[in-house]
Amino acid sequence: MLAFTGSAATGNHMRSHPRVLAKGVRINVEADSLNAVLLGVDVVPGSPTWNLFVREVMHEMTQKTGQKCTATRRVFVPTGTMAAVAEAIVERLAAVKVGDPFAEGVGMGPLVSAAQREGVREGIAALEQEARVIFGDPARATRHDGGDPAVGYFISPVLLSAHDGGGHEVHSREVFGPVATLMSYGGAATEAAALVARGEGSLVSSVYSDDPELVRELLIEMAPYNGRLTVGSAATAAESWSPGAVFPALLHGGPGRAGGGEELGGLAGVHRYMQRTALQGARVPAASPPLAAMPGS
Repeated sequence: MLAFTGSAATGNHMRSHPRVLAKGVRINVEADSLNAVLLGVDVVPGSPTWNLFVREVMHEMTQKTGQKCTATRRVFVPTGTMAAVAEAIVERLAAVKVGDPFAEGVGMGPLVSAAQREGVREGIAALEQEARVIFGDPARATRHDGGDPAVGYFISPVLLSAHDGGGHEVHSREVFGPVATLMSYGGAATEAAALVARGEGSLVSSVYSDDPELVRELLIEMAPYNGRLTVGSAATAAESWSPGAVFPALLHGGPGRAGGGEELGGLAGVHRYMQRTALQGARVPAASPPLAAMPGS
């Protein structure tokens, strides 16, 4: 059994290893994921569900400086709320202080290395071919407080905006840092789900809505493209965990681009490391000991 968490490119390299191909080695990959967040057409500015949505988008962008597999990368909102959503998220991001994570009031620390920061900047440049930056400066960290910006690998959180569902790069390139792209959709559940599906398989996507029928339709349409789905609403706003929170009893994996494997997942995760053998033959006589008591069983 070979288990790997990391980039899709490395995962594909491991899958194609001669020993894996020749010997049937089982491989469990949890890889890239363009996780999505979707705001329902029923949610109005200032409502509990709206505030929850804005708070969690900001949280998922900045926690661990966006260096986690469950971070939000794509944000889909109805066309009519695009401007209001952008304003609300930008206001939240503008309040985030970047610097020494041990310093009082600092909300986001540095990236892990110089190479990582350069990769994030390259990724943002690629996204800018299809979207425009509406908050942040990839070249420097805004509201820097604590830590030496000349030494630490600091970067500003960056929010981009693209209309009409975005282009190829937005749905195919994961920028592993505090970066997300805001996009609009017409309002239909099928259209929204199709945009989520363009990520070709994610670990987790989220729906924010107080309309049970809309939520039901969205979840059914989005389920084949996600390992986990979360629902945010007024009913859960006061006690909601953000989409990036993973619990041992939940599936932590996803289809397609996300690798098709899983981590944790309770018994479902344990089964990956077990071999099953089917036994077929005559019924065991009543006088014989139970199979479970036989040596080596």
